[in-house]
Amino acid sequence: MNDSAYIIDNKFRKSQNMSEQNKQSNNQIDRFVLRHLEANSGKWISGADLAEQVNVSRNTIWRIIKKLQDTGYAIESVTGRGYQLKNDQDLLSEYGIILNLNNPSNYQIEILGTVDSTNNILKEKARAGYPAGTLIVANAQESGRGRRGRDFFSPPGTGVYFSLLIRPDHNFNPGQKSPALAAVALSSAIDKILDKTSGIKWVNDIYLDQKKVAGILSEAELDFETASIAYLVIGVGVNVYQPQTDFPSELKHTASALLPSTQPKAGLRNKLIAEFLNQWEILAKPEQSMQALEIFRSKSILTGKTVNIWHNHNKIVTKVLDVNQEFELVVELKDGSIQTINHGEATLHSN
Repeated sequence: MNDSAYIIDNKFRKSQNMSEQNKQSNNQIDRFVLRHLEANSGKWISGADLAEQVNVSRNTIWRIIKKLQDTGYAIESVTGRGYQLKNDQDLLSEYGIILNLNNPSNYQIEILGTVDSTNNILKEKARAGYPAGTLIVANAQESGRGRRGRDFFSPPGTGVYFSLLIRPDHNFNPGQKSPALAAVALSSAIDKILDKTSGIKWVNDIYLDQKKVAGILSEAELDFETASIAYLVIGVGVNVYQPQTDFPSELKHTASALLPSTQPKAGLRNKLIAEFLNQWEILAKPEQSMQALEIFRSKSILTGKTVNIWHNHNKIVTKVLDVNQEFELVVELKDGSIQTINHGEATLHSN
């Protein structure tokens, strides 16, 4: 490379770096404005005060508000009063998710209304070659599924339902641990955003006050040529708000929600999705495996309990002793023998 070519290339790289830095700075300002509106939803916020706090012009604040309005946020604007985000709104928004992500460039997000299943849609996209990080989010599901083919109750406006596409690379190879890692990421996200203490029922159900509030369904497709996983889809369903008509009779004694329907929080669903992704990025790293395991163990609601386990089409009654490094259950059978369980479903045993 001659000197002039080097100078041009160096200027181009500097320009790219400056562009990326400006983009990150703009995102930080946008994030501040949105979070300030959400924290004060239902109240009037002065545009001049916002501009002063982030050291930008009032016109810049106006452009950010316009951008938020264009993506669906119900923000009122009145001269002399400022801006107000309606306090009963928890809108699902690509922009709202992006502003809460640590690494937004890692994701390709699509927000949908009512779908049959976010997992089904994403599996089709995975087969079509969509990249890792593709995220499908829905306001409701007509055919949401849980483990063992059960339906997952997914009414509109009360929960959040999303699926994340993962492909193997040099940093992460999807495998047996993935459902448990997703459970740790989701439970940690719920605790951080809502200041709650959720528990995990092996392998990937999230519980609050002894009732299920979220579930995860992981589905993989094999590459038969390499005998390895071609892709993994992690589907997540969270009961954010208690349905106004309550849960169906078969679920009302076992299922619950994070909040009552009378307490909507602006931006909550976007924050839960983003924080799950932020947690996943950390916990899915191989060097974080022991940290994830310790969190799982501390949150396990089955350890020390007698449980029913459906394993290889049989039900066994056993006591849970621990969770090992592969996130398998270590159990003690009635005859005193110790066994590890790497798949199946466990429920608390009732005498």
